[in-house]
Amino acid sequence: MSRLNVFVWGISMMILTNCASQTAQNSSEEILLETRGWKINPLEEGLTHYELPFHYLDEFKSYQNVNVLAVDLKKGNHKIHFYNLEVADSVSSVGHQTPGAIAAINGTYYEKRANSGNSTSFSKSNGVLIDSVEAKPGTLYYWKHEGAFYMDGNTPGIIRGGNSEYKSLKAENIMSGSPLLIENYHLSGTHFARNIVDDITKLEYEYPDRHQGVRHPRTAIAILPHDIVLFVTVDGRNPKAEGMSAKELTLFLKKYFNPKDALNMDGGGSTTFWLKETDRSETGVINYPTDNKKSDHYGQRRVRNGFIITN
Repeated sequence: MSRLNVFVWGISMMILTNCASQTAQNSSEEILLETRGWKINPLEEGLTHYELPFHYLDEFKSYQNVNVLAVDLKKGNHKIHFYNLEVADSVSSVGHQTPGAIAAINGTYYEKRANSGNSTSFSKSNGVLIDSVEAKPGTLYYWKHEGAFYMDGNTPGIIRGGNSEYKSLKAENIMSGSPLLIENYHLSGTHFARNIVDDITKLEYEYPDRHQGVRHPRTAIAILPHDIVLFVTVDGRNPKAEGMSAKELTLFLKKYFNPKDALNMDGGGSTTFWLKETDRSETGVINYPTDNKKSDHYGQRRVRNGFIITN
């Protein structure tokens, strides 16, 4: 077995924790995948693509299509970059234009125009403050910065907070999101959306209980012990990929990855997963973005921020 295959087998055993019975530990990687429906695509040392393709999940009674990029920051020389654009562009375009880019994913909420020019998110890139949260407490968009993902050098973290907490961080790269799904193994995302009305779809679209209480495409970031960062996309709005609520995404991450911390980012039509040199699409997008309402590889939305992994 090659060094790369040994690494992939090892990280698979750690990540797919629900498969880690004594029998599974003595089985090959192929048996693990058949057991849970996952495919594992090793990219290079320290970088692995996990895929659950159009798989029926009994616990949610729905089909799901999930892509996960595991970045082991203690293996290889990979860097996670936080990008911010003055003019929105597609994730694939940014990926193709970035030297050394291997993968890219969309970032967080950006609704300045919808929120009277006030930022709903906190963003800092390469030591430069891009946006502070300007949404006022009690307003419709205020909930969108409950947590933040940051990189302190090459050490990742996720914290709960607001402007004061994020500004006090010495990390050069910070991007907020919401809701916090998992905090030190506590499943916060299971109770973010409240049952305040009989039919949450009657609430205003951006109301947090509706926005996070129904199924949508989702993007999330999770952190495992030993500085392994997971970038997660869940497709939606398709009978074969129905999407998840915040509660479902929390339970899904707990079951299959058991991260210490996890944070929801912008989803819906923004959810995009790009890989360099893939043959799945001309653009390199491997998930099924929905902004063109076709659920193909070409429905990207132009976004203002995101993450790029380079070597």
